Amino acid sequence: MTSMVGLAVRNFFRNTRRSLISAVSIALAITVIIFARSYINGVIKNISGNLIKLVSGHVMVTQPEYKRRERLLLLDETVRLDDQFYRGVDNNEITHVSPRIKFGVLLGKEELSVPAVGYAMTPEIEKDISGLDARLVQGQYISTGEQAMIMGRGLAERLNVKIGDTLTIITRTAYESPAGVNLLIKGIFETGIGGVDRSFFYIPLDAGQRLLDLEGMATEIAIMVKNPERAIAVAREISGHTGLLAIPHQQNSLLRYINLIHFIYGVLYLVILLVACSTIANTMLMVIFERTREIGTLKALGMVTRKVIILFITEAALIGILGSLVGVILGSALSFWLKFQGIDISVTSETGSQGIPFGPIIYFDPTPIAILSSFIFGLIATLIVAILPISRIARMEPAKALKTV
Repeated sequence: MTSMVGLAVRNFFRNTRRSLISAVSIALAITVIIFARSYINGVIKNISGNLIKLVSGHVMVTQPEYKRRERLLLLDETVRLDDQFYRGVDNNEITHVSPRIKFGVLLGKEELSVPAVGYAMTPEIEKDISGLDARLVQGQYISTGEQAMIMGRGLAERLNVKIGDTLTIITRTAYESPAGVNLLIKGIFETGIGGVDRSFFYIPLDAGQRLLDLEGMATEIAIMVKNPERAIAVAREISGHTGLLAIPHQQNSLLRYINLIHFIYGVLYLVILLVACSTIANTMLMVIFERTREIGTLKALGMVTRKVIILFITEAALIGILGSLVGVILGSALSFWLKFQGIDISVTSETGSQGIPFGPIIYFDPTPIAILSSFIFGLIATLIVAILPISRIARMEPAKALKTV
């Protein structure tokens, strides 16, 4: 076997240019595949991270009917924040329990008013979950007991307001009666997510409960756990104890849809690699035609067809190993650099308005499994496309091969 590998190496360098062209085509394909997989992993990680921090937590607890009609921003399906509820979510794996009220309003200053989405939350808890205090670009963070708000930068620009201005909130209570309150703009935040920055504002939970006639209640509760992978088990336990709907972040409908990207890109990876491997097939076909007499000589001298085929497969494997290895090095180096550097992507408000918490900087996420599987993928694909031209050797008769010019 060692002599067979040595012979294959010698044959590899017999026509260095042709061998390198084949290896480079594989290297480029593997580089593109690792780059694309790292980017897609980064996109999914970006979306899931923002979704957990700004929307759902690791587990979202609501009334079953509330989740079905969530887009309507209704206030008639609430969770009572009493001792029974907190006993139901008493779990050593839970780190934060953050009650929220999500509601629709008209924000106005003088004659200008725009629709917006409000979140009443406990500021001290949300600092650890969503990190809203770290996202402030102007002003200060709010505290429980204040008649104040923080809003997205895009929303502030739409209303043409600044820190220290007072806005009028017009909405309807849980009993469908009109309500309004004046709140001080204490801070302006920027997440880089179009829909959030253009439409969202946050107020203290106690202020929201008074405004909406929901004393001691919330419409949704975001729960954070120590180990995110345990979210499904924690959600199941909460549902059993409280009778409420507990949705782990892994079962979020948006994330399930986003994860389809892996399948779609998997097909694209295969197409890219097969196009690159066509060079291998052409190379091996040319080699066999050029070395027909040599193959006939080897067979005439007693080398069995099986060994001749192994020789050419070994040559194809050398090309696949070299190309895949170079591709892994290039793709990994580029992806790991972008893992720390990131790519700044401008997210339009239209994207954000569709409820996709995406952006603004995508940090690539190259994983050892993705890198190793890409290498194996490249090697196997190379061998598969080389089999067809190599199979011609089995049909060659030594006498006819020796007569070939």
